Amino acid sequence: MTPRRTAGLCCLLGGALWVVRRLVAPSASDLLQYAGLALLAAGLAVGGAGLVKRGTWWLRLVAGLGTAALAWSVVEVVRPAGGASTVDAVAGALALVAGLVAVLTGGARTDRRPVGAHLR
Repeated sequence: MTPRRTAGLCCLLGGALWVVRRLVAPSASDLLQYAGLALLAAGLAVGGAGLVKRGTWWLRLVAGLGTAALAWSVVEVVRPAGGASTVDAVAGALALVAGLVAVLTGGARTDRRPVGAHLR
């Protein structure tokens, strides 16, 4: 399984948990919130680390953690404007769609030209 599909699957499942959290009773809400948060953080970290093509392990770590932190900060900025569960459900729906796209496309690249081919 490619890192893109792994990240997509984590985001798909985490987003689905956050959407379901909005629909279920408050007693199960905390478990769904934290499980979804863990899956979304893992998916964003793997996806962010995949943005680094050729780097050392620490550069991939910084990119992965930075991507997850950036996404979380955007959700926290928007959260006071609406209800917390509503904002989480919308963020979960966006993650669900992005995860579905990543899983279906699977990281297949059609452009396999060598480096510098555009200069010829």
